[in-house]
Amino acid sequence: MTKLDQEPIAPPLFTSRGEPAEVHPVLNVLVGLLLSVVLIPFIYLLIRAFEKPLPGIVELLFRGKTLEVLATTAVLLIIVVAVNIFLGTLISAGLHFVQVPKAHLLIVASVLPLAIPSYVFTYTWLALLPSLSGVLAAAFVLILTTLPYMFLAILVSLRRIDNGFIEVARTLGQSRRQIFFRVILPQIRGSISAGALLSGLYVLSDFGAVSLLNVETLTVSIQNMFKSSYDRSAASVISLVLILASVVFIAADERIKDKKAKENVFKRRYTQESRISSLRLKSFVLVLVGMYTSLAVIVPFYVLISRFISNPNPIDVSGLITASVSTISVSALGAVIALVFSAPLGFLIATHAGRFSRFSERIILIGHALPGVVIGLALVSLGSKLGPIYQSVFLLAFAYALLFLAKAVASMTFSLQLVPSVLKEVAATLGKSKAKISTSVVFPIALPSIGLGTLLVFLTAMKELPATLMLRPTGMDTLATQIWSYASINRFNDAAPYALLLVLIAAVPTFLLSMPRAESSSNSAQNESKVGSIA
Repeated sequence: MTKLDQEPIAPPLFTSRGEPAEVHPVLNVLVGLLLSVVLIPFIYLLIRAFEKPLPGIVELLFRGKTLEVLATTAVLLIIVVAVNIFLGTLISAGLHFVQVPKAHLLIVASVLPLAIPSYVFTYTWLALLPSLSGVLAAAFVLILTTLPYMFLAILVSLRRIDNGFIEVARTLGQSRRQIFFRVILPQIRGSISAGALLSGLYVLSDFGAVSLLNVETLTVSIQNMFKSSYDRSAASVISLVLILASVVFIAADERIKDKKAKENVFKRRYTQESRISSLRLKSFVLVLVGMYTSLAVIVPFYVLISRFISNPNPIDVSGLITASVSTISVSALGAVIALVFSAPLGFLIATHAGRFSRFSERIILIGHALPGVVIGLALVSLGSKLGPIYQSVFLLAFAYALLFLAKAVASMTFSLQLVPSVLKEVAATLGKSKAKISTSVVFPIALPSIGLGTLLVFLTAMKELPATLMLRPTGMDTLATQIWSYASINRFNDAAPYALLLVLIAAVPTFLLSMPRAESSSNSAQNESKVGSIA
């Protein structure tokens, strides 16, 4: 088995595979309480939106400015998703089917951009090209940011395709192009849809890149309403429009995945000997991956390091350490809260099929569509009524947990599903109760993969900007807010130390999540959940 074959393979974001069974009342109560917490932002937005008279809502939705913002968001969304589908398919197919040297290292290099927030990408490119601005510039930055999601989703699917069909097509004289479009593409369309969903949701929720590049999308419009006019009812109406757009995306993805789930696919390893050894294709893949990693990894690091070295101003070491400690501590707390929340939700989805389980899945997925600015808007209002909790570290960490709960639940669900059922059956025959089986058999085996999911939440929380700007305690700075403060006024040299440190810290969990591990029966759950958690 080659190193490339040792790369982890991933599940869809959620896959409910439990058997219909009676749900324990305590689990029902816990999940119900958690869902009510997840629904807090939705309830707040509905209440605040309908405080505005209906004629006012209609006028707001159909005014020229709103339609212009919607059109800008839609154009940006279409460009990024379309380019990601094209490039993501080319890169993942090339690394999977073509016999390129050190393919596993190329995969790791292609995943590293996940460590770099979109506003840091924007900062580095603005430092190089100060005139960079507009929708095309924003699309360029967001493609660099989101392409790994598409690449990973498609690569996962390529590992699971029915290679027998490929061999049959070859014996029938089909060309490589015909095999790809007639045999391979139909089997990976579900993962292409998943990658498009992840890319699209990221574009809809992004604030930092589009704001720095003077592109007013729905998220920027919401933030501007919140800050300038303080018209929270209008901001809530636009937030509901943003959520509706996200729900449409999720519904389309679910339809494609439901259709895909009905197809039976034989899973067989694609061996090194079967890979294409064409020099022309090798060169094409290496050039393509090299161009992407140069734009998404080498250029940002070059700018950050060069700006850091050439900075004539003394570095505020104390401020750098304080911001780093704040970033790590609040992100870790948010990851822990997400882990605690994900345990009952993941257990229900993994072990029980039924209406309540499916309903819980959909609520978590829709919650995943909420951008940081919407969560921040809801929790600012709620927190202001809760006294000491308002502008506390806990409220900010709680916002992180809500924002990235879907990632934690997806990891928890898939980790629990991969525990061999035979082990649970053996434990049951030995007289162990269901609770004892869960605590002594299921969770210990799934724990490494659950830990990786928690690590992913920690990584994502460190990069979150809008919710941090709205909910951070007075006087508290994180690496993200310091980067934003300096970059927004073009003080790129002063922003460099904070940006470089954030990327270096984030690179550690990103590297751990993308590292290949040898597959065995004892650790297959780890391997199959890592990249799935990223997606």
